[in-house]
Amino acid sequence: MKTLNQWYLQILLALLSLCTIGIYLLFKNQTYYEFLLWNLFLAWIPNLFALGAYFLHPLKPFASRKILILVLGLAWLLFLPNAPYIVTDFIHLTILKNSYMPKKTWSINYWYDLFTIFLFAWNGLLLGCSSMYMIHVIAMKSWGRVLSWLLIIATSLLSGYGILLGREYRLNSWDALMNMKIVSILQRSLHKDAFIFCLLVGFVILTVYATFYILINGVGSSKLAEEKINASSPSSR
Repeated sequence: MKTLNQWYLQILLALLSLCTIGIYLLFKNQTYYEFLLWNLFLAWIPNLFALGAYFLHPLKPFASRKILILVLGLAWLLFLPNAPYIVTDFIHLTILKNSYMPKKTWSINYWYDLFTIFLFAWNGLLLGCSSMYMIHVIAMKSWGRVLSWLLIIATSLLSGYGILLGREYRLNSWDALMNMKIVSILQRSLHKDAFIFCLLVGFVILTVYATFYILINGVGSSKLAEEKINASSPSSR
């Protein structure tokens, strides 16, 4: 599993977020959704928690460091659904579809809004993948390949459940600690349709992360590639 240069990656993600905000400000109109800015901010939170755990992990072992990493990991898990959650904001294009068809033809604003939401959703997915990769590296070094992938799978499914709670039950991440009715809401959310929803969304999140992982680590043998390069170089002839 390759180690990423987090400084370059985080700068790239920050620049992408700034460009997305710039596009939003350029194309926003009366039908647009300012809450996307807040959702993008929430998508950054799990990435920052994972980044803190990632930089703490290689330091000299001591009890308080392990506790702090555990706290950061739990906070990351709690806020992680906010990153892929932005994908569900496409629903507002359907809710407001009548405003895009003043004369039974699609307004150009529809396309502005669609692609701007796409940029926000793409930001969220990349931020989610970035944070999952950092936690995956920590888990891989601590527990090995199999357990680390089991953690990623479980995390994807829990994120699907978190998105369900956010979209259908209007819960926020901090409601887990502050909402006194959280237990009754969780009980109401445990039904067949919710289970299927979590499996589907969890699979989508896992697929996106697996694609991110494969693109970084490659699917071929680096040793074989080096042998081919050496065989084709002039010095080997």
